[in-house]
Amino acid sequence: MRKTIIILLVFISWTTFSQSEKSPDRILTYGLPNFDYQKAMEFVGKKWGIELYPVAGCMVSQELMDSVKIVNKKLWKKMDSIHGMDSEKKFLKETVAEMKRINEAQKIFDSDRQIKKRIRKIKKEKKGTNTYLESVSADGNIYYWTVYSFKSKNNPEYNWGPEFKVGVNLTEKKTEIIELE
Repeated sequence: MRKTIIILLVFISWTTFSQSEKSPDRILTYGLPNFDYQKAMEFVGKKWGIELYPVAGCMVSQELMDSVKIVNKKLWKKMDSIHGMDSEKKFLKETVAEMKRINEAQKIFDSDRQIKKRIRKIKKEKKGTNTYLESVSADGNIYYWTVYSFKSKNNPEYNWGPEFKVGVNLTEKKTEIIELE
């Protein structure tokens, strides 16, 4: 137990030290993430110059949770000086708004017949597909997904390969299929 705490303190010191001007500020995270919420935090963090930095999965000790709180508290003090008081609340409010936008874009993506047809065809030919929200445009109106498939039918390495990208324009409520080269 003592060895774990020492390693944890060294890690926290290293993480705090690494938050210099050269590297982005970091929010330390732990636990099993909600994908939409994590993506929303990532997108808002990019605007704020903050990077999400997972330090543990779903098995978390009280010591780690306490240490993460200490490091994150320092980050929010710094963000208060940049974004004004209660920056953490502002960040979380923006994250919730971003998550709603992601969900709206996901509904448009899911309802597009051309996309559904292409995914069904890939599933038939390659036995598996996966969609992944990759990014959002600088103005926050276009969300980009990549549709992946197995690289081969009986791939023992479980590697996914990109098939095509999709841009979802929230303003126009339209999708655009982007072919990969």
